[in-house]
Amino acid sequence: MLEAFYATERGSLEDATINGGFDLHPELVWIDLIAPSQEEQQWVMDAYRQDLPTLKSLEDISSSARFYRDDDGVLHISTYFLTKNKNYQVDDESEENSSILATVQTVAFILNRDRLLTLRGEKLVAFRAFRARARRNDYEIDYKDPTWVLLGLLEAKLDELADILEDIHKDLEKYSTEVLNNRHREMILDLDDMITRLAQLEDMLGKAQLCLIDLRRVLTFLARPRALGSHIYDADIRELSEDVRSLVEHDAFLFQKVRFLLDTTSGFINTEQNDTIRRFSILPSMLAPPMLVASVYGMNTDVLPFAKGTTSFIIVSIILIGFFIGPLIYFRWKKWI
Repeated sequence: MLEAFYATERGSLEDATINGGFDLHPELVWIDLIAPSQEEQQWVMDAYRQDLPTLKSLEDISSSARFYRDDDGVLHISTYFLTKNKNYQVDDESEENSSILATVQTVAFILNRDRLLTLRGEKLVAFRAFRARARRNDYEIDYKDPTWVLLGLLEAKLDELADILEDIHKDLEKYSTEVLNNRHREMILDLDDMITRLAQLEDMLGKAQLCLIDLRRVLTFLARPRALGSHIYDADIRELSEDVRSLVEHDAFLFQKVRFLLDTTSGFINTEQNDTIRRFSILPSMLAPPMLVASVYGMNTDVLPFAKGTTSFIIVSIILIGFFIGPLIYFRWKKWI
């Protein structure tokens, strides 16, 4: 899929219809390739004399391969974007227990003086949000300069990460109430489900941190004097870097909270399992005295007291019941059962 955009007279971005390579004219500011076919990639390479990486080659994580400026002055950047999906686990009550899954996708940016080329494997929320913002031109930016498109996409990525962290914070507040109010103390399976949900949040926080650190590296690269070749972007880059720093700190706080809830939930599970084992260990101790008396009176001998007669049977039965009820009352008094 190939989408293209041009800058209007007031500086906003508008879509351009692309039916073939002949529609890729020089006035286009941004060319967005989404899982493109070989034919679409060839259109772009023929129109702009620019080589494009493959989606598989974007997985190279070495710093020298991810951020560099080539001999022609073209800027090449590969950065991570977080894709959030919802995998609903519908139960009898509602869909409140949906588990949120996230994947990390690498996006390539190729920037020169005239246009920005982006290459990605699938559609992303951050790109859609930026397109809507650029079409309205909320900040009155002249998108005829493709560098502002690049910075706008990085800002949209940052906003998306901030929204994800906010959603995780809300989920953690809800889970904290459930765990600390002991709503699941009698249901070990629900506690196991809670650990699964917390582990998924921890995984998402780790991926968000990866994207934030990668974004900080991108901004550090762009802040170098020779990267963009102009100081007019310095203020925006510094502002984005400060926002990244605050989100990294917030991510670390949420990570610690997830670890606390995981440890607390695991402690509750261990407590429930210990209580179960204790109940099973109490039962033999309650049955041991009656079984001892019964085994003694089960011997084939006549010298035992109360060994014969109906009255003797009743007395021995009362003794057996007393030996059973006595420990039961004692354990109840100790609140062991």
